[in-house]
Amino acid sequence: MRSLALILTAGLLVSACGEAPKPAANARVTLKLSLPDDGGMVRDERVVVRGTVSPADASVRVGGEDAEVDGGEFSKEVALAPGGNVIDISASSPGRRPATDAVRVTRDMRVDVPNVVGQEVDPAKTAVGNVGLKVEEEQRGGWLDRVIPGTDHVCATRPAAGTPVDKGTTVTLVTQRECPTGP
Repeated sequence: MRSLALILTAGLLVSACGEAPKPAANARVTLKLSLPDDGGMVRDERVVVRGTVSPADASVRVGGEDAEVDGGEFSKEVALAPGGNVIDISASSPGRRPATDAVRVTRDMRVDVPNVVGQEVDPAKTAVGNVGLKVEEEQRGGWLDRVIPGTDHVCATRPAAGTPVDKGTTVTLVTQRECPTGP
């Protein structure tokens, strides 16, 4: 009986050794991202994720939702939360191994200080308030400017126009009847 088991085992080993090699694992879907830049910063509420996939008929999911694929190119608009976001992308096709990737995008919630230099004070205050900033006025000029009727204008802002700041930041409007010119 032992010799029969040995012969059967040897026969199995020979046939196992003589088998054709197993085929390599199925090819992987190719996934390449073109937008947005990984680690990028945006101020918009949404971002478009775009790229290519091969084979061209592969299905793509971006952030857990199906993306439109046309001729191997895909795109999907994704909503961003304030701060850091990680957007997962996956692609699959029958008979192939799936591919995955991720892109990191930061939604910057700051706003730019509006350019109100040269404007009258009240419209300038409204413009600064409309972007979510607080307003403080620093009146300059001589004592006559305070007693003689006239209209003050914004000569400068602190922080300067175009500076990104957090909402709720106080912007100082430097006002005067006539703004000085030159150095």
